[in-house]
Amino acid sequence: MIITYMCKSCGCSSRSKNFGNVERFIEPCILLLLSQKPSHGYGLMEDLEHKCGEKVDIGNLYRTLRRMEMDGWVKSDWSKNESGPDRRTYTITQDGLDFLKSAVSSLVRTEETIQRLLKGYREKFKEEKVSI
Repeated sequence: MIITYMCKSCGCSSRSKNFGNVERFIEPCILLLLSQKPSHGYGLMEDLEHKCGEKVDIGNLYRTLRRMEMDGWVKSDWSKNESGPDRRTYTITQDGLDFLKSAVSSLVRTEETIQRLLKGYREKFKEEKVSI
């Protein structure tokens, strides 16, 4: 399961109250976007927010893209830009597609587990609403 409950600052065993964080969720989001079309960093940053609901700063995005390129999930090439500086354009590889399928399969299992928990909660506490 890819949900983490560890302390965000040091990774200690003290438990966070935020159970909704999915570790490394940004990677399958990037791969999904790149499976639709190649893109550059700023284009990905905008699409991540608008299409995936993930707000990420550009420095973290480029570090993640470099790591994904080292893992063989994406590749990049420089493209000429007539109206400004050249851009590094990212595309998904076959290994990236394979990882995306694996990540989505894992997320589906996680979603099913969460739905079972929520169903049990609703059955036990019928009148109580969970605030978002």
